[in-house]
Amino acid sequence: MTNTKRSLLSRRLIIGAAVFSFASIAAAAEPTMQEKYVFTDGKAKIVIPGQEGEVAYSIKTITQQGWGPTADGKLKLVNGEVELKPLEEGIHIVSLQLDTPTEVRFLAIAPPPAVDAAVVAGVLPHAGKKLFAGETVTVLAMGDSVTNTGDYESMLVLMLKRATGNQKITFVDRSYPGRSVDASVREFARDAGPNHPDVGLLMYGVNDIRGGCLLETFLEQYRWIAEKLSSDCNADTVFLTPTPDLPTDVDSENELPTHVVLTWSFAERLFPLGQQMKVPVADTFSAIWGTGSQPFDVKGQHMWPRYGLGYDRPFTSMLESDGKGDGTHPNALGHLAIAKAVFNTMMGVPAVAAPLSLTGESRWTPAGLVSHVIVRNNSTARREGTLTLSGPPEAQFKVNRPTTYALDAGESTTFDVSWTGLVKPEYLLKYPYNAYFAPYYPSITAVDAALGGSRIYAVQAPMAVMAAITRQRLVITGQTVPLELVQPDGRQTITVAIPADAEVGRIPVVKEVKQNGAVGWAVAEVTFARFGAALSGEATADGDLAEWKQQRWVPVGEGFQARWTAGMIDHRATPAECYSNWAFRAGAKGLYLAAKVTGKVANDHFIVYFDPRSPELLGTPGTYYWVGGALADNGTLKLDAGDTSKRSASLSAAMKGAWRAADDGVTLEMFVPYELMDCNAWPAAGDLGLSLWWTHAGEAGKPGTNIFWAEDGHPWSTRWYGVVRRDDGTGKPLPYRVRIK
Repeated sequence: MTNTKRSLLSRRLIIGAAVFSFASIAAAAEPTMQEKYVFTDGKAKIVIPGQEGEVAYSIKTITQQGWGPTADGKLKLVNGEVELKPLEEGIHIVSLQLDTPTEVRFLAIAPPPAVDAAVVAGVLPHAGKKLFAGETVTVLAMGDSVTNTGDYESMLVLMLKRATGNQKITFVDRSYPGRSVDASVREFARDAGPNHPDVGLLMYGVNDIRGGCLLETFLEQYRWIAEKLSSDCNADTVFLTPTPDLPTDVDSENELPTHVVLTWSFAERLFPLGQQMKVPVADTFSAIWGTGSQPFDVKGQHMWPRYGLGYDRPFTSMLESDGKGDGTHPNALGHLAIAKAVFNTMMGVPAVAAPLSLTGESRWTPAGLVSHVIVRNNSTARREGTLTLSGPPEAQFKVNRPTTYALDAGESTTFDVSWTGLVKPEYLLKYPYNAYFAPYYPSITAVDAALGGSRIYAVQAPMAVMAAITRQRLVITGQTVPLELVQPDGRQTITVAIPADAEVGRIPVVKEVKQNGAVGWAVAEVTFARFGAALSGEATADGDLAEWKQQRWVPVGEGFQARWTAGMIDHRATPAECYSNWAFRAGAKGLYLAAKVTGKVANDHFIVYFDPRSPELLGTPGTYYWVGGALADNGTLKLDAGDTSKRSASLSAAMKGAWRAADDGVTLEMFVPYELMDCNAWPAAGDLGLSLWWTHAGEAGKPGTNIFWAEDGHPWSTRWYGVVRRDDGTGKPLPYRVRIK
């Protein structure tokens, strides 16, 4: 999403271009801030080397609410420094009248509230006591470019030191532009292990949603990191919700706030996960949201103070440009809001009670799914407002009545939401509902605009008849898959048959369940791929497949294997336009792969992912490795190891690949050393997790097609790997890798 932090953490001032009419003095050097962050009860020092006398100044401030107080006057220089008392919490824009009018900026932070050590120890069972005992405490920040381009960690550490008196608190930043949570899973040993963190902070979501990550996968990987921080580092974890993503080009005042609340569909699901795991959750989404505005504005104007003119200009604000700028990466004021939310969560500061409660229940009707929503006024006074509703990204629904309300204390009102995109239960298997609905929990985002502000709510509307088919990963040796059907009166086993001789496939399962006259549906999809077989022995990676005649092959090219994050997406005229079959061989020092590919594929490329963990871990979050390949003009394969794969000059030289033209396409062979996967031999258990992803460029003017062996359209998750088993040479049928989702 952005470049690296560059020198953001070390830069102390932003130079502007404003011109002011104050009496001037000669400036021998460019002024700098001694510190870029100061507490409001302290003083900010501006260093002007070699100067004495007085300097005229003016101050403008940007607060969380917008433009703040101003001041002007003259400052006396002492030893080349002037001191300023902050006017209020916020960004201070200080204009100095020197030979060339100069501007410096800093952030003033209100001192943190008093905290209770006993409460903190309850929130942070591993690190809480260390914070107040004066011991060294390391805070590890893991995240994407929102973390990487900002500095909430430094602000948090300043507040923690002030509140606890412990000056041995430090932070380590392990955030990266473009990163999604799965990358932190596979990089965990590098990011966390050497730093011995006491507290881990996790904030992801922007790239996960844009990359099409399933909500289930997102939550599964948050859980994995928290468990690893506890087991491997004896560290506490704090979940941070992903921040709003402001549109900068929306003109209509009538659109639903799809852009602004895009990340909320993932953010709100962290709260029940945190409650289940006893992991505190900092509502950093709502911290950036602030007090909101009324009526709700789709441009998110009330958040302009907390976003800058660019990701590398943290002390600027979109207020200065009428909403133009970077609406993805919060500025220094936004990161202060994040830091305060994390501080309050770590210190156990109670959250402000929500004035409304919104609950729901969903039922299937002849017209489709309908969610009945109850809005209750929990405050002690009458409340009048408007609810602006939004579903997960790209979900379709309509509300049966205007969502304005006027409620006395304790009073409630109701309305129905019809999910117009869910007219049949089996549509739950389709995008976007399969991606953004936690199983059987339709979620609605509600923005409540009232009393001059707004607040965001998540409305959970579970099914009235709770019927489900248990999500599982199975290895099936026959043609029958057992499914566990969970329904109100208990559990029962149902079966699904895999068609005879099928190598790969997907089978939708829709079961009706009734309770007290109401109808519910248990919906799932059974996906299966037969294991690949790796004969023992060596091969020559020259593209000639004569030595592969006795192999078993796995298909990568069926219509349902052409997928992306929104489901089956196939731009090929026919499967034969690009269809490959793959075979494997387990050598002494590495894995050989061969493929027969039909079609014009000179501009195509592919990636092979490897997971050498034990069989019971295959399909769960964890480290994996990969190699990318493409056809070079000279008949070789251009091979490149992925970022988590082991790299060295000798390994690069050992990787080999070649291709040859065939009557209907090409044949190819490649060799990948086990060492690249941090192994020295084929996995002892006999099975290797492996995924194949072929990207077909398509003909001129046509979009490309992504084709997978066993993946589900989001190739960066280990969840959907196939399996290659070392062949015993008996020719007996191989089992199926089955996922029920």
